[in-house]
Amino acid sequence: MPPWLLILITLLVVTLVINPSERDFSWYRTLKRPDWISMQPWIPAAWFVINVSFYFSALSYWRKSGDWRWMGAYGALLLLLRLDHLVICRLHRLTAGLPFWLLSWLATLVLALIVLPASPLAAGLLLPVLVWTPVEALITLQMVGLNRKEHRSGRGPSDRRPAGSRRL
Repeated sequence: MPPWLLILITLLVVTLVINPSERDFSWYRTLKRPDWISMQPWIPAAWFVINVSFYFSALSYWRKSGDWRWMGAYGALLLLLRLDHLVICRLHRLTAGLPFWLLSWLATLVLALIVLPASPLAAGLLLPVLVWTPVEALITLQMVGLNRKEHRSGRGPSDRRPAGSRRL
């Protein structure tokens, strides 16, 4: 199997398998979002750009190095980038994604610095991840504030009963 196809299949399988189920994601859709996010329809487009950039970064580095160990590093980074939404939606806790964003941002930075000498193109193609990860974390932190009462109760935004727990 050619490396370009293996990298593409890995990207697609991880993306499809780690997406939250419709049941889990329905909770997330009910949450309030910051007013400044008028670009919500553009978020899937941003993820498309991230996935394409990620794919071509891995492919570019593979063509320069031919080292499968670094493809494993790309795979681990892909898991970190994708696990946040699954964990958030399964646990119904927005703050559960923060460690994943921090780790994925740091891992992306380290990987970009490692691949830079061999392939500046591969390192540059990781820039969308380095830009988007803090933006996504900022959006989520603001959502935590907007949905604080709903998180404590474990119920939806339309439930106005007093919260039974202080857990975020």
